[in-house]
Amino acid sequence: MNLLTQNSKIKKTAKHFNVRLYNFSIPAYKSQTGEITCPLAGECVKFCYAQKGMYKFASKWMELKFQETKKISFIDDMIKDILSKKAEFVRVHDSGDYYSKEYLLKWFKIAELLPDVKFYSYTNNINMIKKLKSIPSNFDFIFSDSGKQSHLINEKTDRHTKIFKSLSELKKAGYKDSSNYDLYATKWFNDSKKVGLIFH
Repeated sequence: MNLLTQNSKIKKTAKHFNVRLYNFSIPAYKSQTGEITCPLAGECVKFCYAQKGMYKFASKWMELKFQETKKISFIDDMIKDILSKKAEFVRVHDSGDYYSKEYLLKWFKIAELLPDVKFYSYTNNINMIKKLKSIPSNFDFIFSDSGKQSHLINEKTDRHTKIFKSLSELKKAGYKDSSNYDLYATKWFNDSKKVGLIFH
């Protein structure tokens, strides 16, 4: 199965930085069978981009990928796909989130077995991430500010997002704009902890 894909923003970012960047998607908020895939989503559910446009057309494939994550073979299958595509960066979840610690640890195992590949994701699961004893050095998290645990974000020490109405407002607040180029959200391309997104 083709696990990794490229949405339009990922393609644009890959071209801009001249890197091999791919994304992995599961259904946004809940699966077709009613399983919650974003357990700590809050206000973001109302304006989630991943429940609109092309994501609706791709819902069948995201559902299949979600089911793949539950299989014992997921780690091996994902590693094979990453290697076959020669991916340098992987955005874990351009839709969906870490629905369990067991699932998160599968991604950590993949990252540990592929130390030259860089992984990153936006997440609302702040408490679970903060309680981890260690995180692979080639993994980066960006905490979303619109979930149920946004109050746990320390804006001085945690890499986090803020959504702004305009670019001027974003810059005035001292945030790095990652609206067009996704890798500006990560520690490899953004020295600050502040990731700005313009509402769309």
